[in-house]
Amino acid sequence: MKLGKATAPIKTAALAAALVLAAAAPVSAQSRGLKLIRSSDMRKHLEFLAAPEFAGRPAPSPEVDIASLYVALEARRIGLKPLLPDGTYLQYFPVEVMSIAPEKSRLRLITEGRQVVFDFPRSFCPAARSSGETGAVSGPPVFLGTLLGPPVEGWTGLSLPDLKGKVAVVLDVAQSAGQGQASTAARALAGARSRLLRDRGAVGLVTIITLERETNFEIKGTGFDVAMSQRTRFPDVRTDYGEPAPSAGTPHVPAQPAAPFLWVDARHEAGAAILGITRAEIEAMYGSAASGEPVPARVLDGRMLEIAIYYNTSRSKTPNVVGWVEGADRRLKGEYVVIGSHQDHLPPREGRVLPGADDNGSGTVAMLSLARAFIEQRPKRSVIFVWHTAEEKGLVGAYYFVQHCPVPVEKISANLNLDMVSRNDPGMIYLIGSDKLSTGLDAAIHAANEKSVRLRLDYTYESPAHPDSFFFRSDQLPYIRYGIPGVWFFSGTTPDYHQETDLIERCDFAKMEKVTKLVYLTAMDIGNRPSLLKLDVNPEITERGAGNMKYDWRKHPQSGKDTKDGRR
Repeated sequence: MKLGKATAPIKTAALAAALVLAAAAPVSAQSRGLKLIRSSDMRKHLEFLAAPEFAGRPAPSPEVDIASLYVALEARRIGLKPLLPDGTYLQYFPVEVMSIAPEKSRLRLITEGRQVVFDFPRSFCPAARSSGETGAVSGPPVFLGTLLGPPVEGWTGLSLPDLKGKVAVVLDVAQSAGQGQASTAARALAGARSRLLRDRGAVGLVTIITLERETNFEIKGTGFDVAMSQRTRFPDVRTDYGEPAPSAGTPHVPAQPAAPFLWVDARHEAGAAILGITRAEIEAMYGSAASGEPVPARVLDGRMLEIAIYYNTSRSKTPNVVGWVEGADRRLKGEYVVIGSHQDHLPPREGRVLPGADDNGSGTVAMLSLARAFIEQRPKRSVIFVWHTAEEKGLVGAYYFVQHCPVPVEKISANLNLDMVSRNDPGMIYLIGSDKLSTGLDAAIHAANEKSVRLRLDYTYESPAHPDSFFFRSDQLPYIRYGIPGVWFFSGTTPDYHQETDLIERCDFAKMEKVTKLVYLTAMDIGNRPSLLKLDVNPEITERGAGNMKYDWRKHPQSGKDTKDGRR
């Protein structure tokens, strides 16, 4: 259609209207994207992934492989493209699995010319908090009362008995009542005291399990979980701070020292035999400990105790799931925003499935909604979605991704990590890591929040120096350690954390939807900015890349923005 002079004003008006519509289009498209973030979709996916048949989705396992395949198929159905060099969505990496060799491992008591042998897994098991050392040790047992609790004779620094060449025996009040999972603080203290015993010359430690755990074994007619005794190594992943470490993982198996220190949990039958008392007397000692009464330490004459722990090694693999939405801008689509979560959880514990609905089924399914929203409207930069595996083994999947990244890490603007986003106060979310590398990341979150869900942004756990160490406990950390601005969106822990009660019925899907929308708008903002987020906070980290791994965040000074009450 040709336009004459008479139509010029109309043409000008039409052009102006088009410019207005063009400017408004991203907002309209964002609204369409937001409408695709629906709690009903998240519930549907979580009902499947948190089902007991998945046995907690531990990595490595067939169950986490099936969960990963489900996520990959959903990603493809939604429209995410494969990003990996082989054209798939599954980024596998090797795992070495070390399982107890039952024919070689034993707990043996020798007394007055006779011996009693206690077998794995019926009577004893390497402690979950042990280092995974192997070998055999023996020595006279020394009873030290309780491992934790108020200082009693035998636990003060000056009154420890001679422990050189001996095996310490303790009650385990580190465990939470009825659970079998110690609190973070209790685990840390138990680990510190086991190191104290080793430093004082002890060759081993036997922890007599709680009444609750013993009762659970008796009711179910089971022994210790074989899966819980396994150790894993990830030969293609490094998590160290520059020290020569050929492999990493959690629990980490260090180079074998000249003399091992072996730490095991023992059932009451074995504990009673070692102490030369009845099981009823063990119950009475636990009753005293529960009421705050001291349980006195004593030397056990005429006894020798041997601990032998050996492993068989097998090889396996476990996958990250990776997909992407290509950016809409020809120049900026070679830069990226990474959105991540972890889809793995924990194996059954002593016959109880730990479903991991909040941790981290919530983040896993939230990302599927985010993928759908970004397919509807692409930002200028590309968006990569990574469902990490083996987070519960020490953030291993996230470390593997940044160390074997299919795109240049220098081109990643930010990482947004969703881990446990469905519990506690419906109007609040914790931010962890958002201001450690870039003021722009924290500002983007605040701007997105103000124009949308208006959650209260809480910084209680922001500092690396916080006693609960949350800064180090989720998948934003490997990105931050590579100099990539990262943030963990986190709703906080509950009594259901790492328990069989982390169920879908306890998830707040309305809160999940709000947090997911906040992440969407934040990622859209970062994805549309004219340049990558600037590294303008830490003068020692001024460019992205592997060289930043040597920076020790454990020694990072508390930021001036870290506030006592957690709010800004």
